[in-house]
Amino acid sequence: MASVGFRYGMGTVLAIVGALSMILNIFLFFVCVRRSRLRKPPHYFLMSLALVDIIAVLGWSSLTVVSLFSDGWILPTEVCKVQEYIMSMYLYLNSHTFVLLAFERFLLFLRPSKHSEIFINSVVLIMMLAIWIFDGVMSAFPYFGWGTVSYFSSQFQCAMDHEKNIRETNFVTVMCFGIPISLCLGLYLFIFIMIRKIKRREDDNGALIVERNNRAIGDSYSQRLKNQQLKFQNAGTKAVKPNIGKKFTYTEDGYVSNDSSDDENTESNVQKGTPKQVVRQKKVYHMAKNDSLLMKTYVFMTILFFLLWLPYLIVTYIFLKNRYADISDEIVFVVVFLCQCTTFIKPVVYVTYNTHFRKHVVKCFCRKSSSNEIKSDTGERGFDNTALE
Repeated sequence: MASVGFRYGMGTVLAIVGALSMILNIFLFFVCVRRSRLRKPPHYFLMSLALVDIIAVLGWSSLTVVSLFSDGWILPTEVCKVQEYIMSMYLYLNSHTFVLLAFERFLLFLRPSKHSEIFINSVVLIMMLAIWIFDGVMSAFPYFGWGTVSYFSSQFQCAMDHEKNIRETNFVTVMCFGIPISLCLGLYLFIFIMIRKIKRREDDNGALIVERNNRAIGDSYSQRLKNQQLKFQNAGTKAVKPNIGKKFTYTEDGYVSNDSSDDENTESNVQKGTPKQVVRQKKVYHMAKNDSLLMKTYVFMTILFFLLWLPYLIVTYIFLKNRYADISDEIVFVVVFLCQCTTFIKPVVYVTYNTHFRKHVVKCFCRKSSSNEIKSDTGERGFDNTALE
């Protein structure tokens, strides 16, 4: 049995980790909703991860904290089952969402034209709804009689009694670790191979080309001229000959820079009441720096998540082989603590490693100022007015 000092100490640390996780995930969710550049279908999966982290802190970590300070389970049995359900659903949702994130990045680097067609609002929302329903049903197997839930004093939480449910334990291992890790590993390895091939291709004035879409419709000069005429039709302005060549800024590696690939810096203002313009596909898709950075961020998040859950999986199978294995209660709870820390690690990695996201954080909390204040700020700080909203 763990000592009183250990229980109180770990309970305090877990409470702090849970509070920080709540703050970071709510902050991440708020910024993604607030910024139009981040409020796009591919980022819905990230918002889903933040939401499931919040649920896990409220229904999993918080009950463990109560158990640590109470020296045992003092809540009703139904609450014990709810904690196990949220723990299982958290593991299922994270594992399968990481696979979807890897597939989204894979398609973006393989066929950007197909990526823009598939990852739209309706399709992504259907994917998210399907995965939440599927994982919710998978997590409820103990309620259907396949599996037993018990309170473990060494873990200070309610969990699946794996010694009584070996088949269900093997099923969870395959569904949450075997298949997701194999798919993520294969997809990300293929992405890195594709990036190396892209860097060897013939560039376009210094930019790395991901795809040349020769079947793009509506990208001809005549179609762009027609769209330009429609734009100025109601405004009574003479149509201006469109600029065929789009101006980009590139990094030294040939990536399109974050600023030039930011939709907020390149989108045009259209007068209300103007006829609907023809939606066209791009003929050439360039590699943006923030796309590559986001892929690397997902890789780090995926690796850290599975690494922190790996000790729990190992300890589980050790007890399956020998239920009297000589493992102290302190070590067992530290393993559980590492699993619960994943709710805090993921947003930390995303916020600290993704510089593109931090730029949007600054813009999100940058208040609009008057023109005189903007001029004075630009004179003192030395940045362009176009960077402000």
